[in-house]
Amino acid sequence: MRVVFAALGGLCSYEAFGNDYSYGLLTGIIFYMGSYYVARLIWFRKLAKEDVGKIYSTGIGGFVLVFLFTWILLFTLVSA
Repeated sequence: MRVVFAALGGLCSYEAFGNDYSYGLLTGIIFYMGSYYVARLIWFRKLAKEDVGKIYSTGIGGFVLVFLFTWILLFTLVSA
């Protein structure tokens, strides 16, 4: 799910802001937080308060890599 959110975030970031890095990264952060809330509503409703922090950190590496890959790939393909 986070990979899909990352790809959508990269696409939206490119379409909305192009190569404006500050707003593009802000879009990535917003999509990551959105994926947190969706995961919490769908799968982790009955999660204990102690384990909430695990949801934040699970999948962050994959999210960042897919987000940046998608954003850079789109920018490269359109610029070429």
